[in-house]
Amino acid sequence: MGKGQNEGEPQGFSPEQLEMYKECFKLMDINKDGTIDKNDLRGAFDNVGVLMTESELDDLLGEIGGACNYDNMVKMFQERLAGEGNDSDDLIIQAFSCYDIEGKIDVKMFQYALGKWGDKMTK
Repeated sequence: MGKGQNEGEPQGFSPEQLEMYKECFKLMDINKDGTIDKNDLRGAFDNVGVLMTESELDDLLGEIGGACNYDNMVKMFQERLAGEGNDSDDLIIQAFSCYDIEGKIDVKMFQYALGKWGDKMTK
C-alpha cells in the first residue's frame, strides 16, 4: 500500500489495514511466541520460494529497531510509508486501473508490463 489517507486512524492505517497486518504477522510468527525471529523470517520467505542469506535476514530484522513484535512492525511500516518517495494510494489505484478489464487484470499483460518497465525479478 502507498501513503495512506487515514491520518485519523491509529498509526495512519485503517482498521482493515491493521487487521491485514495482524494476520500477516500471525502467519510469519511460525513458533507463535509473539515475536518474529530469524527462524520465523527464514521460514516465511522459504514458504514463498525465496532463499535469504543470514546477512539479508539480519538486515531485515535490524530495520525494526527492537524486537520484531506486532506493534514494532506496524510502527516500522508507518515510518516507511510516511517517508518521501512513496506513492499515494490514489496514484497506485490509478496505475492499476490502466490494466483493469471489467474488474480483472490480464496476467500476461501485467507480467509483460512488470518485466518491461518494473524492477527486474524472476518468477
